[in-house]
Amino acid sequence: MPAALSTATGDVLRLLVLVAIGGGLMALGRWSSRLGGSSRPDSPPDAPSPDAKELQPELRPDAKRAPQVWPPGAEEIAASFPFDPLLGKIQIKKFFFEKVDAIPGPEDPDVFADELHVQLYDPDTDHGWWQSYFVATSQGLAGILRDKSWRYLYAPEMLVVPRYDLEEIRRAVVTRIRADHEFFKDKKEPEEESL
Repeated sequence: MPAALSTATGDVLRLLVLVAIGGGLMALGRWSSRLGGSSRPDSPPDAPSPDAKELQPELRPDAKRAPQVWPPGAEEIAASFPFDPLLGKIQIKKFFFEKVDAIPGPEDPDVFADELHVQLYDPDTDHGWWQSYFVATSQGLAGILRDKSWRYLYAPEMLVVPRYDLEEIRRAVVTRIRADHEFFKDKKEPEEESL
């Protein structure tokens, strides 16, 4: 009986040593995995990773891949405008529409309606501000009224143009800035027709 008892105690000790070694290896594994990675994973562990082929647009076998061309940003559009002496030192810093890229513009220049945002800056006072205008063509306005089933449309800062032309829209914006900004109140303004 004493021999059986010592064998059972030895087995329990071996089992405890084996469990301790297993626990130590698990702790070592967790510690080492934290060394190379961040504490927060970038994506859940069960999230599928996209296949590189899925990220590429499909091409016909005989087609050549065209490079991706991005339209210019709001700062680039503003920087491309010529110096306008009517603005004096006032600078247009950003110029962009909410839905349509200013360049190349809408698919159909006769049907256009979008919100324009312009960031302005006066270097003399180090003051910057935003102006917004609703710019549209008559067909663009008619499309909005028809699509939304509205009886009327009200927009306090609206510019209606015959067709989308970025330079004409810029000129109209400059005229409105001169009319609305206190800096230009004492200066002679070019004549602008009103309704």
